[in-house]
Amino acid sequence: MKEPIEIQLVIRQGCHLCVAAESDLARVIARFAAEYPEREYTVELVDIADYDKLQRFSEEVPVLLINEKQISFWRIDEKRAFEKLSELA
Repeated sequence: MKEPIEIQLVIRQGCHLCVAAESDLARVIARFAAEYPEREYTVELVDIADYDKLQRFSEEVPVLLINEKQISFWRIDEKRAFEKLSELA
């Protein structure tokens, strides 16, 4: 059995790009869940203010991480995010 895919969206409270990124990620996840229903994954919204180790992304939020690798920043590239998830499926 494959390890679950870990998806994190690093956000900042009050960030208008972060709100859009949440919607974009929701669409990607919905498509992924429909096409790979057996594949396990977790999704976590992480506020950058709560984690010192994420401060390296402070100028790039929102940031999409999949298995701790940066996939997108500022705007979620839905095609790229889905392709990366598909590779891991």
